[in-house]
Amino acid sequence: MALTYAQLTSLVRNWSNRDEEVVSDAIIQDCMKYAADKAYRTLRVPPLENVAIYNSTLLTAATSTGQSGLTITELQLPFDLIEFIQIKELDSAGKVLRVFNEKLDVRTFNDVNSEKYANQNYWTRSRNLVLLTPGFNSTGTASTMEIMYYRRLPALNALYAVTVLNYNAGFLTTVGAGANVPFSAQLFFAGNTGTKAYATAAEAAAAGGAQTNAYYIGTLVPNWLRDQNERVILMGALAEIFAFTQEDDQAQKYSTIFFNEIKELNDEDAKRNASGGNLQVNFNGRGLI
Repeated sequence: MALTYAQLTSLVRNWSNRDEEVVSDAIIQDCMKYAADKAYRTLRVPPLENVAIYNSTLLTAATSTGQSGLTITELQLPFDLIEFIQIKELDSAGKVLRVFNEKLDVRTFNDVNSEKYANQNYWTRSRNLVLLTPGFNSTGTASTMEIMYYRRLPALNALYAVTVLNYNAGFLTTVGAGANVPFSAQLFFAGNTGTKAYATAAEAAAAGGAQTNAYYIGTLVPNWLRDQNERVILMGALAEIFAFTQEDDQAQKYSTIFFNEIKELNDEDAKRNASGGNLQVNFNGRGLI
């Protein structure tokens, strides 16, 4: 069931059976955050899959010629990346031109004298960059690149930002918003109907007509763990709480349940991936097998 952040905090407190004097709401919320952080380390399920798309303008600027004469494209990693799934290049019609299946360690990638098992479509990671060679559009028909990856979800208490686009999408509310309320901000309106929002008073004035303004705050951003699998957060948070209260037996018990919950979700997805047809996976032994 979908829970609000406050409801999830209350749920964890009820299960912990500890009052505010022993474990404050702030400690509970820290423990929920720590549980989510641990879950992302090993949880590999479709709701955590995401795709970052890079357009041709960015890719062209990020591509240069390396020492070996091959072009190299350097891309900034998505800020929420946990683990790579696939890197591919597409044409303007969305057809796949290349998949970067050869992953190298960074020393081998940069060493022009290092022997490579196959001389195409290498990639490596260096700090917050992913390096690809041959670089973007080596085929002459490429339009975009995509990185598919497992991600971290937004914070359990993340709210939509107060923007015109989010207002138009219905993600903002005036309930609880105010001048001294964190994350609240004003939007401005103009015209006789007063329904079109503007980010600044100047923009509203330029639109003409009577002007009004109001404070808004974002609604809670959907979160798969909080909304559909709160048991994972619950058990992980309880393990952290009892570690805080130095009740080691309880901490160990809930930690075991927590990781079992993650394993069950991963196993369930593995079964889905293996069902519905003959499963084929390719392995590259880099010349060893």
